[in-house]
Amino acid sequence: MTLRVLLLLALLPALAAAESAPKTKGAKSTAPGSAVPRPASYPPMDRQAPKYRWDQVEGESLALVGPWGLVWRLNFAPRLNKPYFDPLQTADGRNLTWAGPADHPWHYGLWHAWKLIDGVNYWEEDRKTQRADGTTRIVETKVERLDAKTGARVVLRLAYTPSAKPEATVMEDTITLEIGMPLDDGSYRIVWEQVTRALKPVTLDRTPPPGEPDGKNFGGYAGLSWRASRFLTDVEFTNSEGQTNAAAHRQPARWAALVGQIDGRPAGVAMFDHPANPRYPTPWFIVRQPPPSGKKPPAPFWYFNAALLCNAPLTLTPERPLVQRYLLRIDNQHPAAADLEAEAKKFSATPALSAHTTP
Repeated sequence: MTLRVLLLLALLPALAAAESAPKTKGAKSTAPGSAVPRPASYPPMDRQAPKYRWDQVEGESLALVGPWGLVWRLNFAPRLNKPYFDPLQTADGRNLTWAGPADHPWHYGLWHAWKLIDGVNYWEEDRKTQRADGTTRIVETKVERLDAKTGARVVLRLAYTPSAKPEATVMEDTITLEIGMPLDDGSYRIVWEQVTRALKPVTLDRTPPPGEPDGKNFGGYAGLSWRASRFLTDVEFTNSEGQTNAAAHRQPARWAALVGQIDGRPAGVAMFDHPANPRYPTPWFIVRQPPPSGKKPPAPFWYFNAALLCNAPLTLTPERPLVQRYLLRIDNQHPAAADLEAEAKKFSATPALSAHTTP
């Protein structure tokens, strides 16, 4: 009798016992060729494993990555025209910003830009050179804190020089960003504090709006801005005064919000003005242009801006810096107006920076 036959005879009792053993109730076959049953729901993440992690490229960018991928990225490489957030997404990974759209390539997702400083344009960029008449230079970036509970703190220092006189810095900005971690409801917050110091008397201005000499329909914008994703649909704007869409354009309000649908689910962004800011409550410059019907319609244009200069220019002197403080709230749902009112009240009670200019 061969060795192979002897081994087979020895295994027969064990095979018979396994066949006669009682089956576990509800068990399904996973024999070769059969599909492995898919769980009804995936198990929760390991509570010991970090839900979020930082992704930092020295001198280039800082990002927060979560269970659904990237949450936000702050870009600050010195070669850039301005520092900006893009992508800036809901906590569940749906992008809400658009940097460099074809209609306005100088729009950078979430960013701050001055329009005119002493008549020099720091906003629009030449489409060929991709440079503005005035240069916004990223002088220094410090990542001061990265914490799994309290979030990130980043300080940016900017300098403004006319391109024709690159050695002649006329103004400086220090931007301090406090970026909170996403909460259990999927919302998170960014506090944007900006101190602007003139090195000589300067005038901050904008394209004049209608009603002023040489006024334009598109006049009045400058400052902290949000260019929203082209993939957002059903977009609506509202403000703290109950005004919506075109009725909220250039109107003063304590906060303004954008809500819409992306990937078939709701999302929202709200921006809050602080009562210590000059010209509080600020006017809001709002653009809501849905795509027209057609086979190849142009992309939609969703934009809003805390338009400090909308109604008048502002002159700064070295003795009186300008301080601005805003709060941004990002939601993976449509926030209720009552929740935004509560948020505004809470933000209003937070300490403001001490120095501010007279409106």
